[in-house]
Amino acid sequence: MDRVKPREDTDALRPRAPSDDERRALEDWLDDGLRRGERGRLRAEYPISMGAGPEAHRAVFAGGEPVAHAMWHATEVVGRGRLPVALVGNVYTAPSQRGRGLASACVEACVGAARDRGLPLALLWSDAPDWYARLGFHPVGRERFVSLDAGSLARARCSDRPLEVGEPRDGDWPELERLYAAKPQHVARGPGDLARLAAAPDCDLCVAREGGRALAYAAAGRGDDMQGVVHEWAGVADGVLACVAWLEERAGAHTLLSGPTPEPPVPRLRASGATSREGPFALARILDPEALWRCLAPDERGLAFERGDRGLRLRSGAEACELEAAAALELLFGSGARGTLAASLPDSVAARIADRLPWPLYLWGFDSI
Repeated sequence: MDRVKPREDTDALRPRAPSDDERRALEDWLDDGLRRGERGRLRAEYPISMGAGPEAHRAVFAGGEPVAHAMWHATEVVGRGRLPVALVGNVYTAPSQRGRGLASACVEACVGAARDRGLPLALLWSDAPDWYARLGFHPVGRERFVSLDAGSLARARCSDRPLEVGEPRDGDWPELERLYAAKPQHVARGPGDLARLAAAPDCDLCVAREGGRALAYAAAGRGDDMQGVVHEWAGVADGVLACVAWLEERAGAHTLLSGPTPEPPVPRLRASGATSREGPFALARILDPEALWRCLAPDERGLAFERGDRGLRLRSGAEACELEAAAALELLFGSGARGTLAASLPDSVAARIADRLPWPLYLWGFDSI
């Protein structure tokens, strides 16, 4: 009689949240796979998301050991209004288990948990956009990468203000948090979050002061990510540029990240000869189009954003426009809102979105996972 090969227990390979004990082993496993075995490295780099508790994780276990993982974290982006989003990250599969769809299942489990929480949009960052496109994630928004060099920095720093630049002092943090919260796009952080984020390994943060008062700050590096990149900055332009020059000299910073709203330091750098390029800000997936539209245009009653035959639909009365997910994201958050895509919309729809889109979606480097 032929032997029947035992079937693998597919229920055991479904992603789930770990127990408290499993989470400790899971974090060690992730450090082994993603951070060369440096224990506690990921938690130090991502203190807020990694400290959110077991429910933030979705993992597959086999034989009591983790074999695949993804995690998610809820936050709120402040731009032209407030937008709750889910951040997905730390996606990893053991090399021996790859090609079985386990990482995809973990990402889907995170997306499902975020949708159950009522979050309308999920964001992630990856160098493999084609892989994530299969899961419904597409490029969204824009960010600018400004190349830093001593010459353009010196020309941009045309002010003779007597600024002192150095490491942060204990009493600086409340003022630095206020400067961050004044930016056109930012995340709704809690008190003390900036100090926790800036304590990440291989992170340099400096403060510009005038008369002992903090006027600006800038940060470069964050663990294994964004080395040589000034990924968060806030405050008066003279102070930011002084901090950037300090980071260029002391920490080898060679690039400045900037969001969709041009803030004064960036035009000054570009006018002084600094080169720049643009690229997509992140990968995104729409989880609930109706809830998303209520966040982006809370006072708009004549235009609906909903699921349609091809994916998504913008509708104004009897007129409607069917959109695939990538096109919808470009319309809502990218330059296409005033480009060829907008020109193809029905007149009544185009008129209603002209002053509302694109919505300025952006997260600074400390806030990504």
